[in-house]
Amino acid sequence: MKIFGIIRRAIFIFLLVAIIIVWAVLKTNENVAEVITQTVAKGYGKGLSYVSALAPHVSLTELLFVLIVVLSICLIVLAIRDFIKFRPFKAICRLLDIALMVVTVIALYSVSCEAAYNRKKMPLPYYQEIVKHDQFVPIYNYFANDINTCIDSLEFNENGDVKEMPLNDLVKEIKEAYKIINNNPYFYNHFGNVKPMLSSFLYREFQITGVTFNPLAEANINTLNTHSDMPLTVAHELAHTKGVMREDDANKLAFYVCLNSDSPYLRYSVYCGYFDQLEVIASYLKDDEKPSLVTIKPELYKTRSYVYSYWKKHDLLRNIGDFFNNLYIKSSGVEEGTASYTIGTNDYEYDDTVNELSPSTYQSLFLEKYYR
Repeated sequence: MKIFGIIRRAIFIFLLVAIIIVWAVLKTNENVAEVITQTVAKGYGKGLSYVSALAPHVSLTELLFVLIVVLSICLIVLAIRDFIKFRPFKAICRLLDIALMVVTVIALYSVSCEAAYNRKKMPLPYYQEIVKHDQFVPIYNYFANDINTCIDSLEFNENGDVKEMPLNDLVKEIKEAYKIINNNPYFYNHFGNVKPMLSSFLYREFQITGVTFNPLAEANINTLNTHSDMPLTVAHELAHTKGVMREDDANKLAFYVCLNSDSPYLRYSVYCGYFDQLEVIASYLKDDEKPSLVTIKPELYKTRSYVYSYWKKHDLLRNIGDFFNNLYIKSSGVEEGTASYTIGTNDYEYDDTVNELSPSTYQSLFLEKYYR
């Protein structure tokens, strides 16, 4: 009779693997990927978000993976014992149970979000025009003034970081900021649940600030992130729960949402993370033009310096984290791997013959706000 248990488990595993393979083939077609994302994946995510919300302060993702690890270890020990006691069929059943758990999680992940990696281009209102040199100073000063406004509205720790805002309050501000895309059908009309991670101390050494697990509709946040980075991190992970899986797209959406927020905290997070995009514009000014620039208060530079030094101290497992993250992103169909995080930061061009700037993707989002 035990042979039937083996056959039954093998059939389930085969069916799940078949689903994973079929899904992988279907998602390569952009139009099919769009339909799957807007129907199956969207409906699944909305339904699971209600389940995840039943435990608002507990990461079900962490619990699931701990459970899988513990059960796997127990089943391996029991399988070894069964082999020693000459019960091979029972041992094989236990090993197949492990495989079934793992394949089930992979299948749920494929169904819940994998197609979204092959969706159509994410629509944001990028500024499409060439920027003339005489606009550089007013553009820079517009955002420099806003940086100073944000600084005047915030409190800072001795190390230069922004004082912490409770995660629940931050999530409310970010969800409010997300209303700017409410009428865009490309994005889901629901959010996943934001959960703090108990294992943040470990993820900090991997230099991973957040993990979205769509099978449970959860955006898991590393609570040991720097406070100035936290708004962009939460907005990025929530982007994944709204049907945006490509990392560069999630970055751009988080940037756009936070930059256009009424919250000084959210905007300051953008300036801390992407001030270099504004510095590029200022770098093309002539010496006699630079005195016209608004002086940015020193808090910005102190915050950016602190963030850099903070992550330099916590990089024990960075290479391991980069390796597996890169492997995962590439396996999802993004050829650039972890390099995709920086897509859109260096794609600007300056024509010094006519003194005109073709803005980078992020500069174009700054400019969209400026010219709006």
